[in-house]
Amino acid sequence: MSESRPSFNLTVVLSAQSQTGGGYHQALTSLQMLLYHLPAGVHVRVLDTRGSFRESLRKLVNEGRLSPDDILSMPRRLPSLRDRIVVEKGVFFALIRWLLSLRGISIGASLLARYLDKSDTDLVYFVTPSLVAHELQIKPYVWTLWDLCHLDSPEFPEVRTSGKFEGRDEATSLCLRKASLIVVDSAELEVNARLSYGITASKFVTIPFAPASGISAPASDALLPQEVRQIAGKFVFYPAQLWTHKNHGRIAEAIGILKERNLDIHAVFVGKDLGAGTSLRRLIDELGVADRVHFLGYVDDEVMPKLYKASLGLVMASYFGPTNIPPLEAMMLRVPVIASHQHKSQLGESALLFDPDEADDLANAIESLSSPSVRKKLVTEGEKALAALSKQRENGYRQLSRGIQGIARRLYV
Repeated sequence: MSESRPSFNLTVVLSAQSQTGGGYHQALTSLQMLLYHLPAGVHVRVLDTRGSFRESLRKLVNEGRLSPDDILSMPRRLPSLRDRIVVEKGVFFALIRWLLSLRGISIGASLLARYLDKSDTDLVYFVTPSLVAHELQIKPYVWTLWDLCHLDSPEFPEVRTSGKFEGRDEATSLCLRKASLIVVDSAELEVNARLSYGITASKFVTIPFAPASGISAPASDALLPQEVRQIAGKFVFYPAQLWTHKNHGRIAEAIGILKERNLDIHAVFVGKDLGAGTSLRRLIDELGVADRVHFLGYVDDEVMPKLYKASLGLVMASYFGPTNIPPLEAMMLRVPVIASHQHKSQLGESALLFDPDEADDLANAIESLSSPSVRKKLVTEGEKALAALSKQRENGYRQLSRGIQGIARRLYV
């Protein structure tokens, strides 16, 4: 990029909500790491679409890594009638949209896409897999892909019912094809995306997931919930929203098997109920383990490290992978990890892997956590895995920095 050119404006879009858990923290980590590896001549601004990152962005301003003018916010509305028809709420505008759809008339992009296209940014970086990206008609963008689980496991209702599969597949394809760069968290996901959608390898940058930045912060004054304090050291921990694919039921079945073996082991679940809660509680009642399975719902970030440390270990039972953030957080806190086979490429020897279809397999893994030698081995291997992932992450952000510089040069020919 020429020295005489003005700075190249990069707008980072933050669209996650704090209660989404890992996705929220990964978005913040991506922004922080980008600021550390900022390419020369690139000016970063941040658009917090929901206002969820307000406190974190204020800290970055106080640290001098962003200026107050670099924090953008979404306008309540754009001035043109066409914009208002697209995004305004209310019966009147909903009726207009419906009538236009009946006539096959496209009403265009969302408010976010329109705002970005009309802004003076040169490049947009979506640090979460926002499906708004493909709606951009003017601005080039860097897109983030976290998984293709709708292709890997289409049997789950959260990815196939009510047109979800078709909508996600089409939008994902468009987002990938229109992206200037694509950030993925594993080499396995890159291969999957290339084979599934025919994307050229040169577009991809691999940056492994990172534990939440505050997970290892000094202990706060927050207390464990009372029901957890009573079982400290005798429960496995699973922070995951209540989706079917998260496979909480297999953990409940394993707890039932351990009960039959006269082992008093509990399970603690953290996360919002997004559709699987009713059937899960019914299963727990049928298994007779309602007194050993504890639902805490959403908990504050300050409580999370205490829950990890008070547990026997983390159980990552999800069918979706090949990567997830909770195992990394557990390893950082020196907590043993049990995970489904889907996570083998991410965790390797740092976790006890089990067949997510087999409750007996999981029960055996949980029982083995009583062995000090097993626990010590898992903690040691976890530290090695984190160190290796940290190096890969640094290399990934350097590659991303070079990629952004390349886009700047091409746009400023």
